[in-house]
Amino acid sequence: MTLRIGILTHSTNPRGGVVHGMALAEALCDAGHDAMLIAPDVTGAGFFRRPRCATRCIAAMAGDDLPALVERRIMEIRDAVREDTNFDVLHAQDPISANALADLVAEGRIPGFARTVHHLDHFPHRGVAARQARGITSASELFTVSRVWEDTLLADYGRPAPVVGNGVDLTRFFPGAGPRDHALRARYGLSRTARLVLSVGGIERRKNTLVLLRAFKELHREQPDLHFVIAGGASLLDHSDYRRLFDQELQAGDLVGAVSVTGTIADDDMPALYRQSCVLAYPSRTEGFGLCPLEALACGIPVVVPAAPPFSEHFHTPEVVWCQPECPRTLGDALRAALSIESARRFRVSGPVTAARFDWRRVAGRHLRAYRRLAALQPAGRPVPRRVSLCPK
Repeated sequence: MTLRIGILTHSTNPRGGVVHGMALAEALCDAGHDAMLIAPDVTGAGFFRRPRCATRCIAAMAGDDLPALVERRIMEIRDAVREDTNFDVLHAQDPISANALADLVAEGRIPGFARTVHHLDHFPHRGVAARQARGITSASELFTVSRVWEDTLLADYGRPAPVVGNGVDLTRFFPGAGPRDHALRARYGLSRTARLVLSVGGIERRKNTLVLLRAFKELHREQPDLHFVIAGGASLLDHSDYRRLFDQELQAGDLVGAVSVTGTIADDDMPALYRQSCVLAYPSRTEGFGLCPLEALACGIPVVVPAAPPFSEHFHTPEVVWCQPECPRTLGDALRAALSIESARRFRVSGPVTAARFDWRRVAGRHLRAYRRLAALQPAGRPVPRRVSLCPK
């Protein structure tokens, strides 16, 4: 049975839930289903890369005030999807799109929807926190990407949420040099000779960037040819207070010349950036699953992650370098071990082997039973829409 599936994300930027939603839609299409990726698009430039599935970009307005922005995004998605609800399944990847679908359920326009919970945030604003909770309680079917969040949803909400996991595309992420590797450092103003310590996700408290900076400071004293690269960071949330703390410590530590903050990296450049780096430092305090470590391993570079869930759920001890993320000294020890010649040799072989365990086709297959339950709720005799790509090329 071919299913018509709408995958909704809150943004077209390369955040974890958006990357997951895009790869899921592609895998569903590869399996013979009719999947469309739908998201608000503030810039009008479309998704961060062109996916192998139909897309719909919703015109959206920018904003700085988070509570007002959340409400606007919900309205933008709800009003756009209301125009075309002829899907067998609508599947939200975040609280914003889940609330838009919950509104359509309340209007009687759709019978239910699916939701993947990648992680939960703590929001001091009562209204935003309530939206996060409603995005869970109103879903007909729940999924999550790791056991730690499956356990949290069952304990806090009484809702079962099967683990679907994540995957990695080994045709894009691999150890051998690609066509973009040679000029990557010049494109981002990085030294041709420095050894790169890479962090992905921007400067955020959740990503533990400040502690990572402190660990790098000590390491750089011993190994002055190291250069710290912080990539990514597109987010709806305001991290400016944390960024100010980071900038102050950067200046005080006399590390300005040893640190580069690139902002969003072109998706085609990400495999090359991993391969140009000596290690991926990923001491995240809160994570849904951790897609970037998978991508880095597939490219054959050492990865440092916390010795805690969700990482300890899906990686074994020899497959990564473990760290204690709150302590700069022990984090520095983990980075030092990862930067050794022995680690570089080992991960070039073992990293792609580890990554090969994580397959998007299997991830897509774990959704189908719940999808068919949702499809059974749909009224018979609905017109079948013609699927077209509406995002910029």
